[in-house]
Amino acid sequence: MTAIHVEVRPRPNSAPLPELAPLYGLFDVIVDGVNVTARIGEGQALALLADLGEATADLLAGRRSRATVPLYSDEEVWELGLEADGPDALVTVYKTGPHPEVAVHERRVSLKALRQGIAEGLANVRETKAPRAIRDTLVAARGSLERLAKTAPIPQRRVARAEITPRAVRGFAFRAEATLRLGPLSAAGPASSLERSDLHALLYVGSLGIVSQGKSTSIANASLVLVSERLVELAQEVLEAAQAARPLFRRVQVGTVRLGVRLGNDQRTLAFSLGSAAKGATSALTFPELDPNHFAQSVVLLVRALREAIIEADPEQRRNLRLTALHQNGNRLAERAQPVEQDAALTNPNPEEFRRFASEGPLSPEGRWSHGGQMRFVPRWMATVPNIDLASTLLCGERLVVTAARETTCLDRATGEELWHIATPRAGALATPSGVVRIHPDGRLALHELDTGKQRFSLKLTPRASGGASGAVIHAPGLPRLLAVAEGDRRITAIDLVSGEIKWRYSARRPAPLRVRRAGRLLLVAGGDSVLAALDATSGETIWRACERLPFSGDISVVGDDVFALSAGAQGGGRLHRFDAWTGELRYSAQLGDRPLLGQAPIVTDSIVVVPVRDARGQGARAFDRETGVELWALEPGFLPRATAWLGLDDSIIANTAHGMLYCIEAATSALRYTHAFSQGLEADQPRRLEPVVRGGALFVPQQQIQVLRPRDGAQLGTVPTDLVPDLMRVDDQCSVYVAEESGHIGSFSVAPVLVRIK
Repeated sequence: MTAIHVEVRPRPNSAPLPELAPLYGLFDVIVDGVNVTARIGEGQALALLADLGEATADLLAGRRSRATVPLYSDEEVWELGLEADGPDALVTVYKTGPHPEVAVHERRVSLKALRQGIAEGLANVRETKAPRAIRDTLVAARGSLERLAKTAPIPQRRVARAEITPRAVRGFAFRAEATLRLGPLSAAGPASSLERSDLHALLYVGSLGIVSQGKSTSIANASLVLVSERLVELAQEVLEAAQAARPLFRRVQVGTVRLGVRLGNDQRTLAFSLGSAAKGATSALTFPELDPNHFAQSVVLLVRALREAIIEADPEQRRNLRLTALHQNGNRLAERAQPVEQDAALTNPNPEEFRRFASEGPLSPEGRWSHGGQMRFVPRWMATVPNIDLASTLLCGERLVVTAARETTCLDRATGEELWHIATPRAGALATPSGVVRIHPDGRLALHELDTGKQRFSLKLTPRASGGASGAVIHAPGLPRLLAVAEGDRRITAIDLVSGEIKWRYSARRPAPLRVRRAGRLLLVAGGDSVLAALDATSGETIWRACERLPFSGDISVVGDDVFALSAGAQGGGRLHRFDAWTGELRYSAQLGDRPLLGQAPIVTDSIVVVPVRDARGQGARAFDRETGVELWALEPGFLPRATAWLGLDDSIIANTAHGMLYCIEAATSALRYTHAFSQGLEADQPRRLEPVVRGGALFVPQQQIQVLRPRDGAQLGTVPTDLVPDLMRVDDQCSVYVAEESGHIGSFSVAPVLVRIK
């Protein structure tokens, strides 16, 4: 008979509170001289002893076949699992969490000896001053064991040998073999709605092997589910490293199994090693020259085959949250590891059909004030909107729509008169020719008429988990009136702006925070994925598609017949790509030595493309020839502060910084044409947004005050006379300025006549 006893050691001399002193001690279950609970350290020993007594009583009475008891230490959570197998019990001790550790696996003990040892342990506990709940639990556990006059016959657990042989991917495949527990023979009752995380039920030990191009290896005594979980993590890291263009070397150990991955400097070939940590085991076997995607697909097939085998043996494991999480992680890995040929580049053979819808070029910086004199601004009106949402304050024709936390107000832009006022929750806003579209965090979308504020239609979309609201308006002669918005984690949905009907829906193959950019009749969709797709705005069909190893950031500039897009991984530099806007043909791809500034599209001038870059020192820029992609000059990161806003003109670049400096950089040579140092006040008086605006040949620069310059030579034309901090600045086509402060104050200023002396 197996020797088993339970020992309750003397409690320590002191405890944090005197009334809790009886709970501080070491409680040991010793089987065959092995202390199976020694890893838990100090904890609630008496409560654990009571739980173990109740679990043993349930096994002996046949009320359940398996039971787990938590073993809490100071920083870890362990569990002691008991499983009845005829007259014996199988004892397992393991640490839970994301990376479990098995200390004892299915050590066989006699149920009779286990009952006797627990009963003796309960009897050895003297009168204690523990809380009443603990005392009552000890009494209840002792009574449960004492009332078992005659134990019910316990059947042997039913097991079956299962071979898990997923198909090979390019000659590489995992193999596994294990003894799986079979479910109960009784007929299945009604489906339960309860799902629980039960790691104890998944601790199957078997052999894990690999077959690849005539080479094979196998490791015995492997915990298959735990190894599969780590394989999924390693495959995710491999794909992330390959996408970010960085090498990777990782080694992990799961029980007696050692796993290793090495991704070379070319990020295209992977070496995977499998070995045993058991004493006397041979060295690990390495499988070189693996494709990262093929390795990940093999891991997915192993996970799916293992799950199917477990559920086939024990259907109750379908509701095991631990197994469900493994399956979901495998599905996410499968999405990232889809074959490259499914995302092959696609070009458009009929570009003329889309070229005729090309939009006009960017607005010229020339205008009335390009060669004019001074500008004078006078206040027109002031308004107060508490809890203003600056991002959702829109200038729509003759209306200024102001959104707050609980209301939306429409003002006449000339007089400041309130035209309508409705109660609305906080939501993102987008101006369209048909009205104001509000996108709520829960996915609800509503269109409000601009004249009355009346809601024209509302519909429910899938909310986005990340990336914020993103969309593009299609409203041009010959095209339908549509709004294309990013929905959920992988879809673009086109909504008719008149009827509110969903016209089409595009689904990407992988989840990503997609962004939309319009190019005539095309919608360019990218962001967080290695695919840039051009969709027909009228039908949603894919017209052309480009694929790169690094994911496209979604920062896209469309100028004439050219599309300039950026791609960058989680770390390291990125690339600048130039595509033909109508065919999708790649003109060139230029390497960026630094990481591009996310959220900033490439700045395109007449002959130069400038890409702002950044690192921990600050911002810089890299300039490329627009036609050839040859790098012409570079400003190292740190030349400009981290908070800098950019604007491209015909032949120059404007950089407005949070340090009060404005730079005008010649696009062809990087020479400074002019600089301005504006006065600075307190840090709280700096505007939240620094984007400069060109209207009517004048450059409006938000600093502590709004400065107005001539873009050509930097001559100061005027200053907007306001005490408001320009956290948000809007300028209309008549050069009237609208200033909104985060405090909720809004001011409007118009250009007034200036008296000029004429000789």
